[in-house]
Amino acid sequence: MNDLPQPPAIDAEAFRPLFRQVAALNGTASDATRLRAIRRICGTPDEWRRLLAAIPLDKLSFHLEVGLQRSDAIDRLAQWCGGFKANSSGHTRSQAETYGYLSVLLLTLVTMQEAGAPRSTPASTADGDDGNVGHDCGLCRRLVQDAAVRATLLGLYAPRPGSGGDEQAHAEWRRIRPETLEFHRHGTTSIILGGTPLASSGRQIRFALKCVLFPYSNIPIIARKTRNYANDHNSTDRDGRAVQHMVQVWASTDDWILMDMADGITLAEELARMKREKAAFELVGRAPRRGTTVGGNVRLDLIRRLGLPLLHALAQLHVQGKQHEDLSPTNIIVKRKASVGHGQDYEVTFIDFGRNYLYTSAVGSLEGAEGVYVAPEIRDSADDVPGADLYSLGRILITVGDVGENSDGTIPDRFYGQAPLIARVIEDLTDREPARRLLVFRMAADNPDVYRTVGEVLEQELDVTQEALVTDPELRGYAVPVDRQSLSSSVRSLLPLSREPKKQRRIYRFRRRQGVLSDPRRSMHARWLLVFSVLASVNLYVCCTVCVYWFLRDVGIDVLNPQSQAFLRLVGARPDTIPLVDDLRQSGYELGNLAENTPARLIGLSFALCGARYYQNIFSGLTTRVARSPAMAGAGSRVVTEVAMRSMAVWSSWLILACNLVQVAWWPLATAIGYTGVLLANVSSARFAVRHLERARASGLSTVPPAHQKIPGLESYRQWGASMFFYAVSVWAFALALYGGLLKDTYVYAFVVVLVNIGLFYIIKTGTNGLEVRAGLNRCFLAAERLRFEAEAGSGLTAPRDKPQRVLISETTPT
Repeated sequence: MNDLPQPPAIDAEAFRPLFRQVAALNGTASDATRLRAIRRICGTPDEWRRLLAAIPLDKLSFHLEVGLQRSDAIDRLAQWCGGFKANSSGHTRSQAETYGYLSVLLLTLVTMQEAGAPRSTPASTADGDDGNVGHDCGLCRRLVQDAAVRATLLGLYAPRPGSGGDEQAHAEWRRIRPETLEFHRHGTTSIILGGTPLASSGRQIRFALKCVLFPYSNIPIIARKTRNYANDHNSTDRDGRAVQHMVQVWASTDDWILMDMADGITLAEELARMKREKAAFELVGRAPRRGTTVGGNVRLDLIRRLGLPLLHALAQLHVQGKQHEDLSPTNIIVKRKASVGHGQDYEVTFIDFGRNYLYTSAVGSLEGAEGVYVAPEIRDSADDVPGADLYSLGRILITVGDVGENSDGTIPDRFYGQAPLIARVIEDLTDREPARRLLVFRMAADNPDVYRTVGEVLEQELDVTQEALVTDPELRGYAVPVDRQSLSSSVRSLLPLSREPKKQRRIYRFRRRQGVLSDPRRSMHARWLLVFSVLASVNLYVCCTVCVYWFLRDVGIDVLNPQSQAFLRLVGARPDTIPLVDDLRQSGYELGNLAENTPARLIGLSFALCGARYYQNIFSGLTTRVARSPAMAGAGSRVVTEVAMRSMAVWSSWLILACNLVQVAWWPLATAIGYTGVLLANVSSARFAVRHLERARASGLSTVPPAHQKIPGLESYRQWGASMFFYAVSVWAFALALYGGLLKDTYVYAFVVVLVNIGLFYIIKTGTNGLEVRAGLNRCFLAAERLRFEAEAGSGLTAPRDKPQRVLISETTPT
């Protein structure tokens, strides 16, 4: 059977004279003549159905056939219909009927326009305000409230020979009370009306009437799916009860579906409402710091509050063998529940089951506001699409995260910078290749238990990510990462002391409670990363203490307390010395010589600060061990990169301690060696990232941007190598000259080194640019992990994917 639109039964030339009359309507007495002319063009319901069915689907075709821009036609009709009063004593019955048909034409054109346009906010918000920029849905509501428009809608869509309606459809249609009809919202291919029946027949009192627009019901494949919707949709569980999270369908024909009205609002509307509400901190009686805003940051709180109930509902749906195939924020109805806890604070109902053929290659692959949620295999009109809902779910989680959408379909950088664990989960859902979904978490997409497991994994990753942000368990569920959003947060970011180790320690403890420490796939090497984060912190404290204390000793301030001095006298040592430590000092190095010693103290302090910040802000959450596998090539370079990265946790310590404890004259050479080590770590880690990014692109991983597109953070980090090479060469030249006595400007050189360390590396590169760089590296390292698991799956090194690993559910309150 041909699934393409059927040739219209009305001459397309009828459009031009009709819209010429429409364009001339001006709300004056002369409109009566124009309405008669319109009635002569289309005077019966059949003629109007044929004309509506012949409306071109895209804007360009509409302009060519009608001779008027679709948006202009909408504006003209909206202006006239908005001012026409069908029940006015000055209008005849035929004029009121024509007004009804023109109103339906307006509703049709508006819906088609909205389906193909980006939608910044829902068409109608929960409180009744019009939320859709550029379109007044209040006019749509007023139109459907008019008796003439209601009569026209019922007359056009009434079951008739050839529309596929059975006796059940006729019976349900007769129960509709016309006076209760009201506009509910626009669909992609339909308008949805609400109302009440004459008799509920044991069902909910209110119904939803989905009227498929005639241009779309003229497409055989859409007409067939609409006609069979009631038979295909309604399902019962093993106990004979209706499947949860679905509405009951009463009847359907080729061009309408009558069903229960789902109680609640769409997920898109709820998301918009939550963004307008007060800050989450206030929900638990805690005021946020002045100047703090969650805008532009990954909304982990919304992912928890909306994403987890969505996964719970999907899990129950798929256990019953039901698949949606058209998940989007406008096809999910949510209703807030009084109880809050365990992510179950919403009732979720799914509507509009079945693929939307406008987004498929069979009809035309429409691009629009909802197109980003359509799985690639749906677009390609594949027959078997078990992983389509996984893809749509991942795209919905990105939307809920509220940091925008990437035009290439990849996850926004903000996720990788602020919530890489959540990005990792979403990556595993949104790969364009169905076989690569759930590659990391190893589970078959058609397993009925898949959504329960994904829900548990997402909840665990949210627990860990939010636990790292706050210490108060009451605030954990509301925690949102905030980066550089206020002056105070920028100032606080200059202090590296212990924040990152505390985060890593909380992550480790939570992973231990989850019982996943022994599985790197689930723990993401939490123990390994914690060890080196603590070492970096200890290194910072030790080096700073030595530099500060030795400077105080240079100026004659005793750093030993009286008790220590008394103990030294008891053992026969001098009270102004530190045994063993001072014995390391070589001849020619004297404490108290400020002129010679101060450069070593200042440079040592600057290296300690920027070294700790470099490791904690860039490397503390990264490890090449995600790519460790016999199935992966390049094991040697991976090990070198890992050693280089981990060495940055303590790299500055031996240089700083050697210059301050052993021989102060070594500081120029130590400075050059320090820069050289950082250069090697930078080049090796950037090379690892770029190599695996290129491999990911070559293998077709869709979770990385295409080759023509740059990753800002990675490009910025790669440029560090060139600047570090210049600094290292320059420092080596000056160091050798100073050490050999060829240069005497010691303080100028020392000042420049301190200025570069603090001003450039500490504040700008690893501070201001740290989030962007971390995002770029995280994206590449996660791509390396996906390549590893794909290689292992291909070589048989992993367990079969239809035998998923069980995941322990974490505690909700830390002990």
